Amino acid sequence: MKKAINWILLAAFVVFCLDWAALGVKLLSGSYDILVEVSIGAVCWVVIIVCILLRLFSNRCPHCGKPIDPAGNYCPHCGKKLN
Repeated sequence: MKKAINWILLAAFVVFCLDWAALGVKLLSGSYDILVEVSIGAVCWVVIIVCILLRLFSNRCPHCGKPIDPAGNYCPHCGKKLN
């Protein structure tokens, strides 16, 4: 599940960057019909935020199953070392 979230997050970020580049080119060429690019960018932001929230709240201790801080080395609940 974590690998899928990471891949979805990466794909959404790449699509957002490409969309942002296309939006810039379109604006520089003088065309101000940008509704499609803005919509794609908004959807990408929603996907990015959801993936980040899932990554934050899906970190669990492999020993006791309680939520943990991703930057910690030990579980604050059971005290065992994290891998």
